[in-house]
Amino acid sequence: MQSFIKKYSIFLMLYIIFQPVLDAVTGVMAQARIDVTFGVLIRMAVMAVTIFYILVFLILNRDNKHGFRVIGYFILLGLVSVIGLVINYKTKELFIPSLEITTLAKSLYYPIMLLGYFYAFEELAEDRIINRFFPKVIFVAINIISIIMIVAHFTNTSFSSYAYYKLGESGWFYAANELSAIVSIAFPIMIWYALKKISTWSRIYYWISIVLAIYSALLIGTKGSLLAVLFGTCMAILASIVQLFRNKGNRKFTAGIIALLVVTLGGVFAAYPAMAVSRTAELHNDMIKYKKKQAKTKKGITKDQKKYVETNKTVSYLLSGRTVYFENAAHNFAKATPAQKIFGMGYATSFKSEKRAKLVEMDYIDIFFQFGFIGTIVYLAPLIYCLIYLLGLFLMKFKYMWSTKWAMLVSSVALGFGMALMTGHVIEAPSVSIYFVAVLGYAMLNAHIFLRTNEDPFTIDVED
Repeated sequence: MQSFIKKYSIFLMLYIIFQPVLDAVTGVMAQARIDVTFGVLIRMAVMAVTIFYILVFLILNRDNKHGFRVIGYFILLGLVSVIGLVINYKTKELFIPSLEITTLAKSLYYPIMLLGYFYAFEELAEDRIINRFFPKVIFVAINIISIIMIVAHFTNTSFSSYAYYKLGESGWFYAANELSAIVSIAFPIMIWYALKKISTWSRIYYWISIVLAIYSALLIGTKGSLLAVLFGTCMAILASIVQLFRNKGNRKFTAGIIALLVVTLGGVFAAYPAMAVSRTAELHNDMIKYKKKQAKTKKGITKDQKKYVETNKTVSYLLSGRTVYFENAAHNFAKATPAQKIFGMGYATSFKSEKRAKLVEMDYIDIFFQFGFIGTIVYLAPLIYCLIYLLGLFLMKFKYMWSTKWAMLVSSVALGFGMALMTGHVIEAPSVSIYFVAVLGYAMLNAHIFLRTNEDPFTIDVED
């Protein structure tokens, strides 16, 4: 069994590299209107094996108190989920079993894989295997995404991010928002890996991958990926400046790294006017002007369009009109039964036809409506615990947080939590949550060692 633990831990690391391939195949199948996609089946199978892996790990670990807590949590989560399904089966106007169960299965992916990755990192940290795989696997995965995006762009086979406007590109990936979230969460980890590998200027070729990742992110045309690139680059500059003043040796090289980062940031600003993301901002303003003008005509505008127009322009742009979906979902939730409010309304609250089922696409809000008051607390408990734990470490060990490793880990985790609110499709989307939980699990392992030993685990880093 110990051999299984070691091999499966390595598999979980390497599994990240195959994510872009699964997503590209899923995108092509979705375009061909094939309902059950290859990617979903593979991910559900891996999730099932990971449950077995966690149980074996707990048995071999022989920490009964910890094991009982973990098993107790998943029993509670399963119980809450089943109760919610039963309540909605009896209560919802339209209950589609396949849709509700598939959505629930995708939701359960994050807590299972988060614990799986934490245990995998714990296992691989003992003999430094982790240094050979993380963050290299994420670096390689995003390079694959960049190559697919660029090939699709220059062969004119890319899908549109915004089909209505024929604007932005998502390569051969089906969902632009999910792709944007993946690139956003992984971008700081790419910077960390590249900067660690550029030990001399002869290895500057690692920065080509960063440029390609930025180009791909801007091709998507979403504001989330643009903001993530700016935030990740600025954090890297700030960390490098701190290191410049702290480390007396090789200051000239550190100054060169800062110059490289600043030039990269300047390149993003220079490229912005020509990229799709700038056009989406213009179209947003044009659409609001058009709707306001249309509202004065006899034809007028719909109730939802009126809500969209009346929302603060900046808020409306940042949230892409999700405030309208929120108001509709909140209205349905207000009319829900007490049982539904406690255990949730399932997928998309209430709807009369599958076509009219709309998510708010802001993860925390969708989770609340899906799981209710009690269900949300249970479901988000691991994330809340991780957030409090990492925030405590950040404040307690603030002066240590400005190494390249910690600055980029903090950036990646912050972007994961932030993108879950702003663009959605992070926590409950298996194709995105795999990156988020991998980074979060790695950060938690480092934080756990740091607080336990009171020493920054320098041995867990990019291996030269």
